[in-house]
Amino acid sequence: MTKRTEVLTLDDSPVTIGATGMDSVRQCLRTILRTLTYSVPLDRGFANDGNMIDSPAPNKTAQLAASLIDAIEKYEPRVSVASVTFEALTKEQHMQGIVRPVVRFSLREGVEL
Repeated sequence: MTKRTEVLTLDDSPVTIGATGMDSVRQCLRTILRTLTYSVPLDRGFANDGNMIDSPAPNKTAQLAASLIDAIEKYEPRVSVASVTFEALTKEQHMQGIVRPVVRFSLREGVEL
């Protein structure tokens, strides 16, 4: 069976209580991408380490991609990440420090939803 590659673009989707199937996986990934380390009281190491904040985007995007891949594969064991890239932004968005990751992933072997 061929693995199907999914693409997740960070958006403003609301949290759905009781999400199931691929919606559950996508919601977990969005949570990991949006959450900064030290902001979860009972798991201070959870998610994105936030090292990108106040750093020049071109110099940090490779480090941020690697950090996000590590966090996703640690906290969402149902998926294997193929890549993390970033949406092209307008000059204004760059000046505001906006970064929008795009995650390409597939379900790990044996995972059924």
